[in-house]
Amino acid sequence: MNKELVINAEEQEVKIALLEEGKLLELHREVFNKKFSVGDIYLGVVKKISYGLNAAIIDIGYSKGAFLHYNDLGFQIEKMLSLIIQKKNSFLIKKENRSSIEKILYPGQKILVQISKEPISNKGPKLTAKLCIPGRNLVLIPFSEKISISKKIKNTKEKSRLISCIKKIQPKEFGILIRTAASSKKEQVFKKELFFLIKKWKIILSNLIKLPPVRVLSESSKTSCLLRDTFNNDFKSIYCNNRFLCQEIRSYLSLIAPEKTSIIKHYKGDIPIFEKYGIEKQIKNFLGKNVPLANGAYLVIEHTEALHVIDVNSGMINHIKKYCTESERIDTMLKVNLLAATEIARQLRLRDMGGIIIVDFIDMSEPYQRKKLYEHLKEKMKNDRAKHQILPPNEFGLVQFTRHRVRPELKANHHDKKFKESPIVYIHHLEFILETLVKDKFHKGIQLHIHTFVAAYLKKGFPSIQHKWLFKYKKWIKIIPRDSFKYTEYKIFNKNKEVVSSSFKRN
Repeated sequence: MNKELVINAEEQEVKIALLEEGKLLELHREVFNKKFSVGDIYLGVVKKISYGLNAAIIDIGYSKGAFLHYNDLGFQIEKMLSLIIQKKNSFLIKKENRSSIEKILYPGQKILVQISKEPISNKGPKLTAKLCIPGRNLVLIPFSEKISISKKIKNTKEKSRLISCIKKIQPKEFGILIRTAASSKKEQVFKKELFFLIKKWKIILSNLIKLPPVRVLSESSKTSCLLRDTFNNDFKSIYCNNRFLCQEIRSYLSLIAPEKTSIIKHYKGDIPIFEKYGIEKQIKNFLGKNVPLANGAYLVIEHTEALHVIDVNSGMINHIKKYCTESERIDTMLKVNLLAATEIARQLRLRDMGGIIIVDFIDMSEPYQRKKLYEHLKEKMKNDRAKHQILPPNEFGLVQFTRHRVRPELKANHHDKKFKESPIVYIHHLEFILETLVKDKFHKGIQLHIHTFVAAYLKKGFPSIQHKWLFKYKKWIKIIPRDSFKYTEYKIFNKNKEVVSSSFKRN
């Protein structure tokens, strides 16, 4: 599988697209200076105890209280609380008193917590007191002494070798989880990474003197996290339109895979990077309510407060083989379902859908077909990093998922409306702006970025409106179509790629 990473750095955020064989598989957004991201560690204060839920509401500085359930305290809670008040064995919890959260925590108490789920909708962040500091090959777990290993490492000899290596270098009062990427790595690599992770833990300790609520450790940038968790030999290219971000990626890649730094390429083209690699078009096509499949069938995806519903619709395929036999019809329906299952697995990752998901596949009467569909679905979901569970098709032909979501779900905003004013009035408005800029000697090499349909209208025929502008202003104005723009949205750039004029997104 060939994978590519396309990174679009804008003024306020960075957008990261993961492509597999050219198809958009994951889309991530990182807002600059964003707080309350998954993995961030905070020194919080217990705000109140929710006795009915056996949980505590923690103040970490968010507008709404963050949620910490009893099950997320972990066995190491006593050591952690003792560390915060800086007195060894001063906070002893008797085993018989560990049955409920109010016997462990109390309002006003300081506690170290890590965000396990970002704020979604009207809910605050979800927290855990089971702290971990992840690296590429190892995960450092404070207040523990256990060594565990990824289940994806199957080779018994390799498992024994890795555990033996880690036992030699394991620091006291720290547990270590050996990740899949550690397979075949040498002890020296682990030593180097362990030193880096312990350095992060020391940063946390130095921040404990601050007044809570306060963030004591930030998770790495989204780009670094994605490379840390997913990078392998399948990655063939990394394109980025920002020179400084390219340097940051090269620096990080030189640590985890120095032989792969040559795949990083700084994109300098005039066409926006997401337009160049067809990502904007895929976002419009595959993030709407109706998702097309290659054979004419399509998915209908509905979102509700309680669950997500996906319906598989055969579409025009019913009319393609009008006089087919019963066995051909059954095989066709299986093919449609298998294709739909592949796309559904991609959609779950792309949108980061979570909670309960119900899929209504096309009815299949044969048990072997239902089994084949179920096995195919499990195979396609195998690479999904989010925790998930899939149940076999029930008697109604429905397949039920549960999938753990840690960030707000990704949705496309498809609200393009037609012009409220006359197109001629809009073109006159553009001409007025362009004429003003052309007369200014400081603005050279002007580029007009505009909606695809409007760009086609300006370029149509001979002489086109674009040619008329050339005759009128004695300067060629380059027009660049933008799939992501609204009808009346535009941006005008100079030769230094600086925005010299732009519109608001008007509906």
